[in-house]
Amino acid sequence: MKIVYVSGSPRKDSNTDLLLKFMISFTGGDLVKLSDYRVEPCLACWSCLKAGACAIKDDMSQILIPSLLKADAIVLGSPVFFNNVSAQLKAFIDRTWSIKGRLRNKIGGAVVVGRRDGAESAITAIHAFFLKHEIIPANRGVHGTAFARGEITEDGEAMESARKLCERLMELETILVPQ
Repeated sequence: MKIVYVSGSPRKDSNTDLLLKFMISFTGGDLVKLSDYRVEPCLACWSCLKAGACAIKDDMSQILIPSLLKADAIVLGSPVFFNNVSAQLKAFIDRTWSIKGRLRNKIGGAVVVGRRDGAESAITAIHAFFLKHEIIPANRGVHGTAFARGEITEDGEAMESARKLCERLMELETILVPQ
């Protein structure tokens, strides 16, 4: 199964990155660190409705969208900023409008890391992305509690939830992904 793990954290070696890398150690897959790519915000120009592709020529349209289309599963990770996903992940989500209908029946996973408040809202934003694209959410999502660099590894519940999400992704692969 080809899994794309997308980190919306702007921090280098962030807690979100650590949690996603932990998951990759179980499932394999590719980590996409959005801050390493040029992803312009959606212009709401609707050109994609006519042309069938986004009019913005950046890393999103030329690298990331092709990667999403090839994936069997997509795991979105974000730090919790103001009770929601990061601006980097939100721009990424908005830009997928140009491929609406083409991610149907892929498997989705949600991973967020924050201090206390806002995790549910951030997971809801990711799940709304999945539902808009008819991506099948693997479970209710993973919420880690951390702030300082590396602190996520001390959250045993988050690490266990991430491992269980990996198991669920692999289980759904046997059900949904043609062999």
